[in-house]
Amino acid sequence: ITRVGDFGFLIALIYLFFKTFTESENYLEISVINDNLPGLVDAGVITAGTLTLIALGMFIGAIGKSGQFPLHTWLPDAMEGPTPVSALIHAATMVTAGVFLVARFFPIFQASQDVMVIVTIIGGVTAIFAATMGLVANDIKRVLAYSTVSQLGYMMLALGVGAIGPAIFHLFTHAFFKALLFLGSGSVNHATGTFDMRYMGGLRSKMPITYITFLIGSLSLAGIFPLAGFWSKDEILLNAFKHGDLLSVSMMGFVLALIAVFMTAFYMFRALFMTFEGDFRGGSDKDPEAQAHGPVHLAESPFPMILPLVILAIPAVIIGFLVNPIKDFGGIPAYWFTHKLEHSLHLPPPPAFDPLLAIISSLIALLGILLAWAMYKRNPYLSPATMGRVAGPIYTLFLNKYYFDEAYEKFITGRIYYRGIALISDWIDRNIVDRTVNIIGWLGANFGSLIRELQTGQTQMYATVTSVGIIIIAAVYIFGM
Repeated sequence: ITRVGDFGFLIALIYLFFKTFTESENYLEISVINDNLPGLVDAGVITAGTLTLIALGMFIGAIGKSGQFPLHTWLPDAMEGPTPVSALIHAATMVTAGVFLVARFFPIFQASQDVMVIVTIIGGVTAIFAATMGLVANDIKRVLAYSTVSQLGYMMLALGVGAIGPAIFHLFTHAFFKALLFLGSGSVNHATGTFDMRYMGGLRSKMPITYITFLIGSLSLAGIFPLAGFWSKDEILLNAFKHGDLLSVSMMGFVLALIAVFMTAFYMFRALFMTFEGDFRGGSDKDPEAQAHGPVHLAESPFPMILPLVILAIPAVIIGFLVNPIKDFGGIPAYWFTHKLEHSLHLPPPPAFDPLLAIISSLIALLGILLAWAMYKRNPYLSPATMGRVAGPIYTLFLNKYYFDEAYEKFITGRIYYRGIALISDWIDRNIVDRTVNIIGWLGANFGSLIRELQTGQTQMYATVTSVGIIIIAAVYIFGM
């Protein structure tokens, strides 16, 4: 899947190289390319169409690297590795590469309004699309993986509406609370021997530190005031709302982001209630697919596992306001983080904090938490089984990930890759490889017959051939001089 994105990225880089090549020593530096871009456009070296193609190729690469729709299928599978690795790749490193790529080449994207619209649409659709799969997933790490895809969609949406500062700000805060949540899931697995939430439950009293830190991470991801996720999420919503009129693509992205706020709060607290509330449901002893390496041990994880949770919980609470406060605070200028990023690109100042919009988004998140509480902790009339019967086909669609894996396996891998590549390989093997071998064999056999005819045993013939060779060599040497 990622190779599809890599192909678009490679074509864009090659095209950009030939269009921006200069004799200076630092012509490959991104900052130099971005600074030279306006002059190249004014001189007619790069046209608007060329910039659109370059930006589109780069964005295809970003879609693959950050698991955006429709090249998203690899990212949830990447969380099958050890949990500390998942915490790194899903929080702050590998999967954010696509977002970082768009941000670094932002002037190129900004020069093409068509591509900016595409970035906005893909980001908004991905935020909703991945969140719907997180609503029904039972593997706690897979819930967090779909959450990562959705949050990366948020960041792409922000970049699409021109809000590079809020996009990178959310990337920054997301690193802390998502790493906290992944390590929390590892702590739970250490006690239960499974990642399947259907076999957890009742861990709140057994693992109080893991519970509290997981709650902090969930609240931050849901965007609840005053945790870190609230500030960065609110800036994305604010910029999407302020950058367009009622029927604009930006406003469509704003609506999709608000829906994703509700879904995010719901699936995170669904995971929290299924894991920590109620009665314990057996762990690896009951899970037929568990790969436990020891008996179930319902107790708090050892100190080396708890310490990172406590450390990460602190920035998950305070880092949003400290890094990018809405007012001057303790010598920290207001909005310095986003202003620094956007000022370097000569962008207009971002809109100021809107309390009404912040209250609306927080209420929507609280509604998601309330629904999760009603379904998974309190009200039997809203039990998951009841909702499953009411929304059976939709539930099945979400649970099977919209059948994208099956479609790719059948049509892309099966028909295009295996059959198409196999047919091409067979044609090349028969018509190029085999024929080349046959021609070489024929030449060898016939050249041998020719040489055999020359072996007459007559000294006069050998002298004649030698003389002709000497004459040819002398002629070449003389005329070459």
